[in-house]
Amino acid sequence: MRGSFVIGRIRGIDIEINFSWLLIFALMTYMLATSYFPLNYPDWGPALWWLLGASAALLLFASVLLHELCHSLVSVSLGLPVKRITLFIFGGVAQIEGEPDEPMKELKIALAGPAMSIVLGIVFLLLAGVLAGAGTPQYVSVLFAYLGTINLMLAAFNLVPAFPLDGGRVLRAILWHFKGDMQGATRIAASAGGAFGYTLIFLGIFLVLAGNLANGIWMAFIGWFIAQAAQSSYQQMLLSDIFTKIPVRDFMTTQVVIVDYFISVQDLVDKYFYKHKYAFFPVRQQDQITGIVSLNNVRNLPQADWPRTTVGRIVTPLQENLIVRPDEAVAAVMNKLFANGVGRVLVMEGSQLLGLVSRTDVLNYMRIHGQLSQK
Repeated sequence: MRGSFVIGRIRGIDIEINFSWLLIFALMTYMLATSYFPLNYPDWGPALWWLLGASAALLLFASVLLHELCHSLVSVSLGLPVKRITLFIFGGVAQIEGEPDEPMKELKIALAGPAMSIVLGIVFLLLAGVLAGAGTPQYVSVLFAYLGTINLMLAAFNLVPAFPLDGGRVLRAILWHFKGDMQGATRIAASAGGAFGYTLIFLGIFLVLAGNLANGIWMAFIGWFIAQAAQSSYQQMLLSDIFTKIPVRDFMTTQVVIVDYFISVQDLVDKYFYKHKYAFFPVRQQDQITGIVSLNNVRNLPQADWPRTTVGRIVTPLQENLIVRPDEAVAAVMNKLFANGVGRVLVMEGSQLLGLVSRTDVLNYMRIHGQLSQK
């Protein structure tokens, strides 16, 4: 995440703090020290209020880190690597590489975080009770009781069946299991996430109108984030489907115009570039595709030399970044499209030319696939 810095590593997973986390840490400390603790424990004094506020905020985000770490460790154990965990303004997020390939894996990963929050909540509440019974200062047991309550509330909030919350992922796993359709399950769970997000926005507006300005704005802000995240998560899943599951043969152009190796560059310009209005052609020599020729090749040759220069003199030989196999996924194609400088690749099986793929082909396929998937 942009604007983040690494503070450590656990089991190969980078732990990051985003600068927005510093803002929410300061805000939470301020609200606890000037509102919650003074209202409930007025005799403790400002110094203790601020100390407890900072301690509660810090321990709460440590709890969030453990929540995300549980997601991550379960994910890694199921074969899905995790690059980093980032703490930011809305809590934490684990960057899991890829999506689970079966609903049971999704269910295990989704439940791991809330399970940790519930365990932490129970442990903190039990610890608060033990410390209170042992006669420790009241502020110690109060701190742990607060942390226990907040962790249980976070677990309950995360289990709301609204994607991309953990409960939304649980919902997706269940629907996926019974429907056998991950994309359809994601669409339903994301719709629930959008509805939940907009509900929070309207409740936030209501609180603002009722005079509870700070809580209202914060609730509306969280609702907006959830609604946007639900929509973007579904779109990202669609793109992931395209980029990792759909083979090149499904969207390549099969009607390919081929240029002969021995024609003149003048004929190439007149009979191919102007006639077909393409900027790229495969070049054939004795029934073998030996390279490609593009407008860039022609531009580098003085126009006076066009009639007496053959295409073979300016051809770009076939290279690995100009060729893809028909069974490769879009991800491999996109890497080559942006790396080879011509924005097109040849689809070949051995020495046989099957088709051609351009950036426009990929973008049009993505656009049509996305529109047809919105039911």
